[in-house]
Amino acid sequence: MSKRPSLIGGLTLPTSDEPAPVAQEPAAEAQAPAPDRPAPPKPAPGRRPRPDVVHTSVYLPREVHRRLREIAFTRDVKVHDVIMEGIDAALQKHGHPPAGKLKGEA
Repeated sequence: MSKRPSLIGGLTLPTSDEPAPVAQEPAAEAQAPAPDRPAPPKPAPGRRPRPDVVHTSVYLPREVHRRLREIAFTRDVKVHDVIMEGIDAALQKHGHPPAGKLKGEA
C-alpha cells in the first residue's frame, strides 16, 4: 500500500522578495468592511451571541461523569442542570446568592 499524497506537498512559500498571494472570495469584495474597522466576528450557525455568558471546561474523572449522567437521566434533566445545582450550593456555602439571582433571574 502506498502513502496518500500530501495536501501540502504541492504548496510553495513565497520568497522574501515576492508578495504573499491574497485569497479573495467574490462575494467578500462587494461587502468588505472599511479597512480601518475589522469585521465583527460571525457567530456559529444556529447560535446567538451571548456576551453575558462565559464558556468554561471542567475535567471530571470518568466515574464522576457517569454518575452525573445517571443522576440527570433519573431526574430527566441535563448534566448541566445538575452541575449548576452544585455551583449554587458552593455559592451559598460561601455566602453568595445562587447563580439565577446573580444573572438577573427570579
